[in-house]
Formats: sequence, C-alpha cells, structure tokens
Amino acid sequence: MIVLFLLKVISHTPFFILYSISTFLSFILTLLPCTKYVAKRNFYRVFVNKSNFQLNILTFKFFRNFIDYFIELVKISNFSENQIKKHCQFKNVELIERLVNEHQFVLCFGAHMVNYEMLTSFPLHTKNIGMCHLYLAAPPSKALDWMLNLRGKYGAINIPTNNPLRPILELRNRIRSGEDKHKGYVWGSLSDMDPKRDDHHAVPFLNHKLEVKTGAEKLARRLNMGFCYAHMRKVKRGYYEVTFKEMKPQRDPAEYEFAYTDEFVRLLEINVKEQPEIWMQWGGYRF
Repeated sequence: MIVLFLLKVISHTPFFILYSISTFLSFILTLLPCTKYVAKRNFYRVFVNKSNFQLNILTFKFFRNFIDYFIELVKISNFSENQIKKHCQFKNVELIERLVNEHQFVLCFGAHMVNYEMLTSFPLHTKNIGMCHLYLAAPPSKALDWMLNLRGKYGAINIPTNNPLRPILELRNRIRSGEDKHKGYVWGSLSDMDPKRDDHHAVPFLNHKLEVKTGAEKLARRLNMGFCYAHMRKVKRGYYEVTFKEMKPQRDPAEYEFAYTDEFVRLLEINVKEQPEIWMQWGGYRF
C-alpha cells in the first residue's frame, strides 16, 4: 500500500520538482565512497585519460540519469499517446519498413540506455508494423504485472524469454491467414545484460571484454529475421530520440554464428561513447 501511494504521489508531482530531488540525491551519492565506488571504478577503467574531476562529473551524471529513469518510469505510466510521442521520437522508421517487407519479422537490438522503457511506444509511429518486447521471465508479482502493463500500454506485446518461439509462430500464422492487422513485427531485445553460463559470449568493448547474451541472435537466425539496432540519445531530461541503424556485420554471418551480436556490441560502443552517462550498466562490475 505504501509503495502504491508513493507511486501515485510521484506520478502527480511536476517534473521540475522530481528532477530537483534527483539532482540533490545524485550529488549526495557522488560524495559517498560506499555508493560511488563501482560506477567511478568502471569509468576510471574505461576512460583512462580523464582527470579525477572529470570522473566525478561522469559519476554524478550517471547517478542523476539512473534516478531520472525511475522518475520517468512512474511518470510515463500516466502519459497520453500524444505526450509519449513528444518525449520519445523515432528516426529512420523507413529502415524498419524495408526490413519487415523483406523478412516479416525484425530483431531490434537495444541496450539499457536511459530511458529504454520508452522504446515500447514505437507502435504509435507506424500503422502496419507491430512490436513485441522480449523480457526476462520472472515469478508472478504485482511489480511484474505493473511493468508489463506499462510496456504494453502503447500496443507492444510482452514475450517472456524462456518461451519465445511459440508466440512468434502464432503471430506468423495470424499474419499469413490475414487475421492480424500488421504485416510484420519488430522484436525488441536488450542484449547488454549479464548472460547465463549457457549463453556466454565475450566481445571487445571499450578496450575491455563485454559479456553479452546470444540467445536473441540464435532465435532470429532460426526464423530468418532481419536485424537492426536502436541507437538511443538523450536530447534533454525526459526527452529522447531513437534512430534505427542497419546492422552490417564485419564478419560473414554465413561463416560466424555471432556476427550480429558482435555488430550489436560495436554499435553499442558508439552509442555509449556519444553519451556515456546514460548507459545504466556502469552500476555493476562490467569491466
């Protein structure tokens, strides 16, 4: 009850007040050695030429974005379609149109860039292409239900990663029979998470090795999907821009089974270098 009350209070509090609180808390977190250690350590190991002051600024911006993420997560639960379209805009939708025409299904690699939750508003920007979101399966809970309702608010379909094949085949059959109003679907997958032991692949990333998931590529190859990457950029607090980028693997996909996963990491590195403070994975021991 307390959590629900707090969520309701946050959802009705103006952004400028919430962002002011976020800035203050981020400043405190940056000062405390026990909270800043991991993030600053990661920045130090990657950006070796930055001064201590620059590393502290990066750490502060990371914490501010991290807190902003949760604020925006609650706020967008009350957004109208017009509001979410203003806060998250999509570019190069033509690429998705072409890939859907060629493959029907498209795997769109993404990353935990603030605010990746707004990616699920993509169905509002196209009439004949649907969207499915692959999420990490977890035991039923009110928190999970709330998150899935939020992600499905604008038309995206939530698909658990532990059993994605059946829903995909059902959608394909619906499209072929004419029962589905869409001519194809984009499948969103955040693949920069720590992989399980049986899903392990290390790729060069920011002069280190990044362990990423490979299950999405395996599934997409099996179903002859197209591939693209969602490059996310923060325009200003609360406003984001997503540009779809075509994936052109540097190694031949016919000869190398992780060609698209490696290309995803290459594009992710470009994305992170552009705005390192919006990548949420700095908070864990990744380097």
